Amino acid sequence: MKQMNSKAILILNTGSPQTKEKKDVEWFIATMLSDPLVLSAPDWYRTILAKKIIAPLRASRAASHYDLIWDEANQASPLIYNTQCLAQELNAQSGLPVEIAMRYGMPEMLEILQRIQADKPRLLDLHVLPMFPQHAQSSYQTAVEELIKTHKKKYYSFKLKILKPFFKSSPYIKSLATSLKPYTDKAYDKLVFSFHSLPLDHVQTGKDKGFDFDYEYQIEETIRLLSEELDLDTDKNCLVYSSAIGRKWLKPSLDKTIKSLPRNGAKQIIVICPGFPADNLETLYDIDLRARKIFMNNGGQEFHFVPGLNSEPYWAKALLEMIGE
Repeated sequence: MKQMNSKAILILNTGSPQTKEKKDVEWFIATMLSDPLVLSAPDWYRTILAKKIIAPLRASRAASHYDLIWDEANQASPLIYNTQCLAQELNAQSGLPVEIAMRYGMPEMLEILQRIQADKPRLLDLHVLPMFPQHAQSSYQTAVEELIKTHKKKYYSFKLKILKPFFKSSPYIKSLATSLKPYTDKAYDKLVFSFHSLPLDHVQTGKDKGFDFDYEYQIEETIRLLSEELDLDTDKNCLVYSSAIGRKWLKPSLDKTIKSLPRNGAKQIIVICPGFPADNLETLYDIDLRARKIFMNNGGQEFHFVPGLNSEPYWAKALLEMIGE
């Protein structure tokens, strides 16, 4: 019998605009880029850059991209809806209360923590599941630090038990293998592992702290362990980085690599995004729509996109295993 009054789960992710309208998209971009752990710059300059330059310039284009992938039936971004579905699946499997909160936007951390306290005044442990398998200061670190800071502002009966980056956790690797295997069981030329690009100074900061903070090392470990799990032909593996917004970011880039693959003999490819457990704008637009179009327009024949783990029952089971439930 689960101790219903003593434990609960909180899924933590980056967030999404509240709607696909330009004003909401602009607010989201400005808010995210105003975070010093995302955009490294002096405070005064970062604020001007985020709110007065980058967000206004990018909002219209980003809103048009959101329009293409928005979940109209549920009136939500795919990331928010997929996270809500995962919460329901975790609750169904564990019997524990499950909430979701975002680093930027809704549902807000403070509101959710206060709701948990009001609804469950005897709660002792809140298991926090940050949906970031690999450590980066602009994803895992900023979300976790903001949650801890928010938790310290008021009295709560419960402690935060925060899951560390799970890049080499067996349940995570096995979940990726389950999602990928139907594709690698068939003939293919290249298996493209796409991860979110980061500024090189962020990457170096992580390396200097050691393996627990080393983004590139953790990516390589995830790929290595997944390849071993499925006995993949590693000569067919290909690592790329998406969404770079400057020259001094991790490479090779997704777009350039995808464009070159067909002329180098890779006509049938599989693309998987292990860094994103929940599908979002980057996976559904940048990969499944734009990268697919680039590949097919440059001589590609088959482009297979592997959906995120989202709310798959085996993924929920894996997360519960990682927190000992």
